[in-house]
Amino acid sequence: MSYMLDLVLAAALLFFLFLPITDRRTVMLKLGMMTAAVILFAAVLVAPHAVAPAAPSAQAQLVTRN
Repeated sequence: MSYMLDLVLAAALLFFLFLPITDRRTVMLKLGMMTAAVILFAAVLVAPHAVAPAAPSAQAQLVTRN
């Protein structure tokens, strides 16, 4: 699932990177979208991913049975 989000963000980043600059409004749109895409891409890479809980150790099982 994370790879799909990364691909979408990379595609959006490339789209706005190669968007032709025609006027000031386009420049502001391009800078804003590039900044937002880079921040979101960085957040996806840095955020911890869900991990399955580890199996309890044998020692913990013995302690709980006593």
